[in-house]
Amino acid sequence: MKPSLKLTNAIHILIYISTTDQKATCSSKEIAASVNTNPSRIRALMADLQSAGIIERLGDHFSRPVLAKPAAAISLADVLQAVDPNPGVFPLDNKVSDDCPIAQQVNPVLSTYYEEIDRALIEKMAEINLENILQDVNQRAGTNLCVISGVSNEK
Repeated sequence: MKPSLKLTNAIHILIYISTTDQKATCSSKEIAASVNTNPSRIRALMADLQSAGIIERLGDHFSRPVLAKPAAAISLADVLQAVDPNPGVFPLDNKVSDDCPIAQQVNPVLSTYYEEIDRALIEKMAEINLENILQDVNQRAGTNLCVISGVSNEK
């Protein structure tokens, strides 16, 4: 995973959606204020999350985002793949010398190791779900900020 805030921001969005009363508005502007970013960035991430089936919208014109499935069924790997479909922990240096025999071998050798690291990381992320994160947020806050029940019944 390249150094990117997409995953962190997407998880923040999911936590925000989970903490907001189902009857309250939950606009990209409100979420952006919490994340401290631009509403257009939030809308783009929410579109990715919606395309992946992680969130959905309730209502018509001014629809409200909700989790599309229970928090326990949404893994960190799911969220990562929704917002960054081609993650990689370490990038390869594509500007090495074509004339150097060492440089010609470094990327092919490192890519094997890097792919192994990426697979292990995704497997670990698949074990951690949004419910785990919501419980940890509640514990750290010392209160129930987050509704952990999952899917809304308002459909």
